[in-house]
Formats: sequence, structure tokens, C-alpha cells
Amino acid sequence: MQNKLKIEVLVFEGCPHAAPAEKFVRESVAELGLDVEIEIINVVDNTDAVSKRFLGSPSIRINGRDLEVDENELTQYSMRCRVYREGDCHSGVPPRALLLGAIAEAAGRR
Repeated sequence: MQNKLKIEVLVFEGCPHAAPAEKFVRESVAELGLDVEIEIINVVDNTDAVSKRFLGSPSIRINGRDLEVDENELTQYSMRCRVYREGDCHSGVPPRALLLGAIAEAAGRR
């Protein structure tokens, strides 16, 4: 039996991409037909950002691992907007293929 996946969406209050990122995560999970625990984590200040290893809003972690980068190699934790890249495009939410692929991989579907 496989463990239930946990996805954390880390954001700060007022982030314009927080709600779209949460919606995108929920839609992706539904599309894949998975039973996933989704937790929205509000980061309140720079001290909180450092303690939560916050790479910017929104940050998405699947089973504790950042969606895009290896957090262990980064230490730039702060209250800032996060930008995801897909080719020449930049967005405040991750590319669809990146999110779906990471969730599927964590669920053992790749």
C-alpha cells in the first residue's frame, strides 16, 4: 500500500499567485485521480521564511521536496515572489508539465 502524498503550497498574504497556484494544484491532483493531502502554509515574515526554507511565493513541495529545485543547494530564503520558467516564458505558477510530472513521479506513476 502506498503512502498518501502530501503537497504543501507555501505563500505569503497578498501574493497574487497564491490562489491560482492552490487551484492549479487541486486541479492537477484531480486530473491524476490521486488521494493527496494539500496544506496551504502562510509564511509571515523573513524569520518564518528562513525557518520554513521558503523560496518565494508560491512554493510547492511534494512530500517535503520542492517542485523545481533541490532546496539543500539554496539558502536564499526570503519574502519574495517566486517565478517559474518554461523556456522563454515566466509565470507566478509552475508550468503544467512540471507540476503534473512531479506529482506523478511522487505517486510512482512514472
